[in-house]
Amino acid sequence: MRFLVKFLSEKEVPLPLNIRSFFISFIKKTFESEDKNFYRILFENKKAKPYVFSPFFGKEFEKGKVGKDISFIFSSGDFKVISNFWNGLIILKKKKEDFIEIKNEKFYLRDIKLLPNKKINSGRILLKTIGISVLSNPESSAKNFKEWYIIPERENMEKFNEILRKRTEERIKFIEGIDRKINLKFLFSDNYENSINETIVPHYNGFVRGFRGIFILEGDIEVLQFLYDYGFGVRTGQGFGLLEIVKEL
Repeated sequence: MRFLVKFLSEKEVPLPLNIRSFFISFIKKTFESEDKNFYRILFENKKAKPYVFSPFFGKEFEKGKVGKDISFIFSSGDFKVISNFWNGLIILKKKKEDFIEIKNEKFYLRDIKLLPNKKINSGRILLKTIGISVLSNPESSAKNFKEWYIIPERENMEKFNEILRKRTEERIKFIEGIDRKINLKFLFSDNYENSINETIVPHYNGFVRGFRGIFILEGDIEVLQFLYDYGFGVRTGQGFGLLEIVKEL
């Protein structure tokens, strides 16, 4: 299930380098307001989060500003996560604490919209990134920026897919408690020849390297559904990896 959560302020503010951290803080506040025990379960460990979100920084983003209207899409395949998130938003609204504060400007919750729930029925789908997707190489050191973050390129497809399967298997085991080998393959779409673009963005005190674009995923239907619900790659709880279905093939 997915929610579109919209906020509005009275003025624009300069774009901070760590813009995603403000959305992350709001999501944490939302869960904590509903159930502190569930909040601790979600955030006391640093492993994969059972949700993904993608922020929108407003219409003035390209001008280096946070616009008056900002939002994020929140997605999870876990009903308990969705339920706690929804109830937390209602509690914050009642307490008048339903805002994201950026550069001393408060962006108040304006609307919560339940988005259509999509069920995947095909083992081959065309997908589009919403925001940026990130995949890291467990065989490399996080200190090696270029090697740690791996981008899909035609010459490294075998390695990229090996890492994608490994990372997805790890996340399925952690989130769903299922230890299994999966069928999953990333493919370039001939109709979108040059659609995959490397993207580097500031994040907290460093940078993250990921990609945007349109591509094909082929594999087990339940695995494709997992990636749609919980996000692609790593750092989904930090605002990376949300996907939208273009069409089933």
